[in-house]
Parts: sequence; structure tokens; C-alpha cells
Amino acid sequence: MKKHEVHVLKKASSFKGSMKDDLAKEVTEFLNKKASEGYEIISTSFTYYENTELIAFVTICK
Repeated sequence: MKKHEVHVLKKASSFKGSMKDDLAKEVTEFLNKKASEGYEIISTSFTYYENTELIAFVTICK
């Protein structure tokens, strides 16, 4: 039986840059790391929380 894990990554809005680009880069790095460790990526979804945070939900399994 496969063990599923859900990870939550989030980025708050800032004047420094785009939170979409920052979070996308962070999620890409996370997924690359987990894939190289032998995890299977099941799903990735993004949602806004009160227009101040962008949240990514990542489901993986091994």
C-alpha cells in the first residue's frame, strides 16, 4: 500500500516580487527534490487566501 503525504507551501504577498513566481519556483524545487528521492507526484494545486497569501497543496506518495 502506498503512503500518501500532503505538503503545504505558502508565500505571503510582498513588495519584493511576485508571490506567484516565488511560490512556483519553491514548488518546482520541492517537487524535483521529492522526485529524485523516489516519490510519485500525485497532484499540485494552488489557491489564494484572502488575497494576501498564495498556498500550494502538494500530494505525493512513495
